[in-house]
Amino acid sequence: MLLTQDDWYETSRDLDWTFSYVERGAAFPAEWTGAEGIPEEAWDAWEEPFRVSYRDYVRVQREKESGVKAVSNALQRAGSYDQLPASHVAASQMHMGLITMVEYMAVTMQSRFCRFAPSPKWRNLGVFGLLDETRHTQLSLRFSHALLKHDTRFDWAQKAYHTNQWAVVAAKSLFDDIMLNADCVEACLASNLTLEHGFSNIQFVALASDAMAAGDVNWSNLLSSIQTDEARHAQQGFPTLEVVMAHDPQRAQRIVDVAFWRASRIFQTLTGPAMDYYTPLDKRKMSYKEFMLEWIVDQHERVLEDYGLKRPWYWDDFLYSLDNGQHAMQLGLWFYRPTLFWNTSAGVSKDERAWLNDKYPQWEENWGVLWDEIIRNINAGHIDRTLPETLPALCSVTQLPLGTAMSRERLNPVSLVRDGRIHHFDSEISKWCFEQEPERYAGHRTVVDRFIGGDIQPMDLPGALAWMGLTPDVMGDDTDGYRWAREYANDPTA
Repeated sequence: MLLTQDDWYETSRDLDWTFSYVERGAAFPAEWTGAEGIPEEAWDAWEEPFRVSYRDYVRVQREKESGVKAVSNALQRAGSYDQLPASHVAASQMHMGLITMVEYMAVTMQSRFCRFAPSPKWRNLGVFGLLDETRHTQLSLRFSHALLKHDTRFDWAQKAYHTNQWAVVAAKSLFDDIMLNADCVEACLASNLTLEHGFSNIQFVALASDAMAAGDVNWSNLLSSIQTDEARHAQQGFPTLEVVMAHDPQRAQRIVDVAFWRASRIFQTLTGPAMDYYTPLDKRKMSYKEFMLEWIVDQHERVLEDYGLKRPWYWDDFLYSLDNGQHAMQLGLWFYRPTLFWNTSAGVSKDERAWLNDKYPQWEENWGVLWDEIIRNINAGHIDRTLPETLPALCSVTQLPLGTAMSRERLNPVSLVRDGRIHHFDSEISKWCFEQEPERYAGHRTVVDRFIGGDIQPMDLPGALAWMGLTPDVMGDDTDGYRWAREYANDPTA
């Protein structure tokens, strides 16, 4: 008689062994598990709700894979890409360049869980995570490769993380740290719990919705297929948090607080402009702030409180940044457009500006006046005055430009000196992150540090662009050819 899944499942996913020829600590060193200070038996309580078998996993994934491929092939034959808005295409290129190789980093992280996670159930679930992330990488590369015939910028899906482009360096500093440089416990709390349960919903759910509205069924389908797996990865975070909270709650709070702020800054750069400026106005569902309030403030915060975590100490400043951070980054991305591998959408036509003022009542006061100066220069034929001549100062933790975390009214310098070197920060929060583990961040060199140190030659903007791997065929420009500024030509206020 064949056994049912209920007869063998618990044994198969909880299979462990007693070592006879080596100490357990040698097979599972604390430097890799992250379980130091937590009793070995505490991990017996680690539990996840999915209860999936390998046979069922393969069947479901094969069906999902077939569905994505069938839709992709049909849409390529229909030539749907040529009908997409230029600003939406730019958003997809930004996403593919900055996220595809993060999926590959996650393969390595899940592999570490498979080998070193302190619970056999966690190691078992890690196998499915490893296979998921491999599929996500391959799906994203396949999607981008098929679009190379339309635009060589899609090559950056594979190329970006092998360059020194500044936005890539900023993203890599976060994902290298929490996925490749962290032990299992920290990687799980920072990546699975904070990033995948919280912020990846914004990137994959919100952008999938906007992509569908913009007519990009192919990309929307890709994002949705990936998101269905992210939900399973996120579940690794809750039982891990439960165990750590029972034995070292201060550590759990610190890991989540640091990861939450660093992730919020990256997503202000990646998702904020895409939702508030790149998505065509008539296709927008929600603003970036509205989505953050619903998916982060309302849902993620409630879940964390259920497990005994407190709000991060900087919560009020985080909420304040939702009114400003993505707008500051958008202004910087557009101004420094030659340093990007995607075109940038200004997103400030009169109708778009009315939408921004409706969603963000302080937008005009904080950011409209700066765009007015840009508009005046464009309409006067001085495009050169809307382009950078040097590099911005960068934060020693987030690697993002100073002055882009809050409003332009809050630009007080934040810095500290360690071993004779001055470190600058985009906020008091980033400085606090640095102070938690200064040895972790002190050796990081920003693009500006490398410029001053002579790594970039010649020491001018063309030299920096060459060092970043940017060539004229991919260098960013305005998606609309500055036509959006013409409607302000006779407006005396702009």
